[in-house]
Amino acid sequence: MQSKKEQLKKFGIIIKNRRQSLGYTMRELSAISNVSPALIAKLENAQMPNFPRRLTIDQLSSALKFENNELFILADMLDDLPLKQKVQNDPYEELRELLAIKMNLNPKNLSLALYFIKGLQKLQEIDELKG
Repeated sequence: MQSKKEQLKKFGIIIKNRRQSLGYTMRELSAISNVSPALIAKLENAQMPNFPRRLTIDQLSSALKFENNELFILADMLDDLPLKQKVQNDPYEELRELLAIKMNLNPKNLSLALYFIKGLQKLQEIDELKG
């Protein structure tokens, strides 16, 4: 498991990369998510001592078009969610467990594998839109 500092940094990178890939400025993301541009900047630059509240993460997740707990999975933060907030029978969680058990991947490589798989899914969605 990554340290909180590493998680915050990864979380910020993921938010910034998704924001940029969607072509949003910080102000545009702020308008869509109702999260202040200052807080977005602090998150993207890992200048927060702790993770924001669940509501803030949900607002950013929705505005950045992440599904279910995808943002938590990509930032390797899923274990930090309270059990009641985890989605029952989530296929991504099942895939995560399958990869961890069957392939004996360490947490870092497991995160990279999931990130790669999600990237493939996004590329497939883009191809379908173009098609």
